[in-house]
Amino acid sequence: MTISLQQKTAAIVAGLLIMAALLAASGCTQPSAPATTPAPAPVPVTTMPATMPAASEDKKMVTFTESDNGATKEIVAESRFAIQLKENPTTGYTWNATTSPGLEILSSDFKENAHPEGMVGVGGIRTWVLKTSDSGNYTFTASYARSWEAASGNGTGYSLTVSAVRI
Repeated sequence: MTISLQQKTAAIVAGLLIMAALLAASGCTQPSAPATTPAPAPVPVTTMPATMPAASEDKKMVTFTESDNGATKEIVAESRFAIQLKENPTTGYTWNATTSPGLEILSSDFKENAHPEGMVGVGGIRTWVLKTSDSGNYTFTASYARSWEAASGNGTGYSLTVSAVRI
């Protein structure tokens, strides 16, 4: 038995018509008008203050930088202060910070410097927000190194002593 080209064509057309009918019956057709989605209900805005504003948001917060490395600075006891140091974690170098007892790191944040779209490897600023528990002298130290490399002793370091006084 041989099937002619005309019979093959008729069978293909019939199959396509059956598939189109099945799609239409199953609801898989494109709607004539786009469906409308109801607008989401408004979300109430809370007016609670942030528990920990960034260093730049707190106008009274004292900020220390690289220029204060090795110094002793006076601050108000139990007040928050910030330390900002340059960092480039894309190279593997990050700051590893430690504090003396009574000096608490409240937050640590990295903000990348602005750069052109698609540019990689740009450094930024690491910001720690700290607070003393009472009056006294406290030390913040940090080493800038790659975590997978053995400490050689000739890496970059930072040290700041704060003398917290009551006013």
